[in-house]
Amino acid sequence: MQQLECVSLQVCVNVLGPLESVVRRCLGPEGGSVLFTRDTGETLISRHGQRVLSTLHLEHPMARMVLDCVCAHAKSTGDGTKSFILLLSALLRAIQDSTHMRRKASWSNPALQNLANRLLALSRNELDDIIIHQITPYASSYCSHHSDKLEHSILDLLIGGYISGRTGAGQAEILKRILCEFFYKSRRDQNTTETISFIHSHFDLLHMRVTGLPIGCSEVIEGLVVTRDWSVWTELQGPIKALVLYECFGSSLGDNITICFQQDWLSRTESITKQKLARLLELQVNVLLSSVKQPECVLQWARMNHVALLEGVDSDQLDFLCNINFPETLSHPQHIVTLKYCKRLQLGGLHCAQLGIYSNAHTLVLCAPAPGLLDQTVCVSRGVFAMLQHLSQTLESNQSQSSSVDQSQCASEDLWGAVMRAGGVLPVGGVFEFLLHHFLLTRSNCDPVSSRLLAEALLCVPRALYAHNHRRFLNIQTRFLNDLKKWDRTGVGESDVQFELGFSEGLCLESVGGKQQLVVSVLECLHRLLCVGAVLHTRSPLRPQIYSEEDEEEEEEVHSNSIQMLTSYL
Repeated sequence: MQQLECVSLQVCVNVLGPLESVVRRCLGPEGGSVLFTRDTGETLISRHGQRVLSTLHLEHPMARMVLDCVCAHAKSTGDGTKSFILLLSALLRAIQDSTHMRRKASWSNPALQNLANRLLALSRNELDDIIIHQITPYASSYCSHHSDKLEHSILDLLIGGYISGRTGAGQAEILKRILCEFFYKSRRDQNTTETISFIHSHFDLLHMRVTGLPIGCSEVIEGLVVTRDWSVWTELQGPIKALVLYECFGSSLGDNITICFQQDWLSRTESITKQKLARLLELQVNVLLSSVKQPECVLQWARMNHVALLEGVDSDQLDFLCNINFPETLSHPQHIVTLKYCKRLQLGGLHCAQLGIYSNAHTLVLCAPAPGLLDQTVCVSRGVFAMLQHLSQTLESNQSQSSSVDQSQCASEDLWGAVMRAGGVLPVGGVFEFLLHHFLLTRSNCDPVSSRLLAEALLCVPRALYAHNHRRFLNIQTRFLNDLKKWDRTGVGESDVQFELGFSEGLCLESVGGKQQLVVSVLECLHRLLCVGAVLHTRSPLRPQIYSEEDEEEEEEVHSNSIQMLTSYL
């Protein structure tokens, strides 16, 4: 029998409570890590928000729905998973404790859904106006007053702000240096936005993992690193021609290669294979890169003719190599690519192959002493470029919507200078939350109840960052509000008042667009939670079966035939 479970506001608060208590402990630079254990003795240590939440065993369907919302947000922005849970929990408690919701009748689903709709309308209508006309001018003015510090180090400060709350203090500085080096070596003379998009799109192919070494051994290596050892190795001088194979040499070349011979394709004798191998020497092919294991005769031929052979290469890596190297196509799926060099490489206990390619592509080698820490390092590194990608896309979107911006100038303008002028970044540590809290209460024209609920909930993030010293939080909030009043009196752009928050880790930056998207995503998730009236446990498939018109016609035909058969039988 199917079980029906009613969902109330209290249920939502109870579901978010344990999640909040977990992420609160690992928030910010002074937060700790979470140790996971299993009955088998397996352990995992991590402080990466999405990794922590994904590892938890969540039984309640509402908790799993929240996790889906968190993962969708993290995939888009690469940021904010811990703040997502904190802000969502604070909003639910604020709704529960609000004066107009204290009456039991107001806790009904229609009232909650109405409030959820008003909060969602705030995020879709008024929030953009507050960001553009209130917060962005302050951010732009802040950047202009600190241009000497930010102009040539904004990338370092963005990466530092991102990883400071996701790795240990000792690891953060090393990882920031490695990621900055990886970006600058991959960029060279390319456009900054294109470089970010390239790394973000191909990150899985541009990094490799090494377990058992300290994170300080991480490095950036030129070219493409393949985690396979050479089956046949010989020293070669560049440039080098390499044949890319996706199938066994006997079947692939015997059937498909057409530039060499006019013979019977069905004949696969040893003599024909030798002729085709000899033809590769005429084409000056010195390296074979194969995704599958090749016959023994190919290995013997490679040893005799000083041809290097690399087997078991991932097909995606071969596709990537062909896409960026402008290959010469023999016949599908065979290509000849030109390499700068080929080398043998040892990273920890791994024997690898290094392929030098004629592009700016480099490989990010990430090391960690344990699998859990390595997984955290990879997740943080991937998230950095997801965050930078979202930042560049947000800036591009804002500029395309502005009629006063010369689009040709935006295309050639350096990304970091454009970010500073557009007010796209703010210091980490609660600056965005303080600003939005202030403007929601003082200059917002939207629903006062919704504005106050969101404004009060926003303070949960800086309050959690300074949880170890509540007096420090109050002092920072008071000082910050005094600074805002001075800015208001003197006018934005005319005051040299600074945001002195006194962070122990120094100045770091975060994206305004990423913070705005966090608020929007949280309010959308809140809307989904408050619109759920009941949970129905069922064993039936949850994916709806989609019927086409052809299926309906076929079903009608079967139904009519069955009726005819039944009539004739009767």
